[in-house]
Amino acid sequence: MDGLRRRTDIVILAYLIFTGTLITISGASKSALPSWKTLALVHLVAAGVVYALRFLPERLPALAQFLRDWYPAMAFPIFYKEVELLANAFGNWGLTTSLRQLEVGLFRGHPSQYLSEHLDSVVFSEYLHFCYFSYLWLFPVIGGIWYFTGKRWAFQQLIFLVTVTFAISYVFYILFPVDSPYYLSEPLREPLSGNFFYELVHALAARGGARGGAFPSSHVSISTVILLVTLRYQHRWLYWLLPIYVGLVSATVYGRFHYALDVFAGWALALTVVGLYRLSVRSLSIDSLAG
Repeated sequence: MDGLRRRTDIVILAYLIFTGTLITISGASKSALPSWKTLALVHLVAAGVVYALRFLPERLPALAQFLRDWYPAMAFPIFYKEVELLANAFGNWGLTTSLRQLEVGLFRGHPSQYLSEHLDSVVFSEYLHFCYFSYLWLFPVIGGIWYFTGKRWAFQQLIFLVTVTFAISYVFYILFPVDSPYYLSEPLREPLSGNFFYELVHALAARGGARGGAFPSSHVSISTVILLVTLRYQHRWLYWLLPIYVGLVSATVYGRFHYALDVFAGWALALTVVGLYRLSVRSLSIDSLAG
């Protein structure tokens, strides 16, 4: 378990070093970020703090242990807001046009536009928006239950895989940002708009969204990672988790937050991260038995 915790630290550290280096090199040469010196310093200090975690004793007071174990989950919302700033300064936005053209060719238009026109039920729309909102609490609830009921190994695996998935997604968002339908299309119209979960999701998106963070969909990739880990350790939870998951994935396109291709890319990322992790664990187990 301590090994997984340290791997998670390494992923966070690598992300901070990568983005800090990008800010320093690009900011100094192009002045793309007026505040690049401050941002670079913040990244340097944060990287130092994460590196220093390796010197903490294995057993800590309860609150300190909680913060030490959960800090990646607290850090990534902050990193996500930074994505828009860095994408605007350094990103190549050309993928947006290519992605939109490819989607039209594959689906004869944009599913994010025509799905809601064909499925214009208020009840259906509200359910999908509720599922989309569940993205915010799936990890804290499932991870929290495992953390506080003694299944720390399941929690550490989940937070490691989520951290890797987030880090890969954010690097891609920064380098190859994509403008989502949320910014390029008109929002859903009445009677689908103006309802409770619709308004809640759009209020959160307006305050917490990051332009450029569309492809691959982190809503899809992270929820898929959560689903796969839950399937391994708590398969009975699938009775309630699977309907929410299906609704969440559907809502990304139906609600005009993502392109359909963002969904496929999110699935591919999640399956790759989880698959490679399980292959590495199996390989280590075989090597230890052989030794």
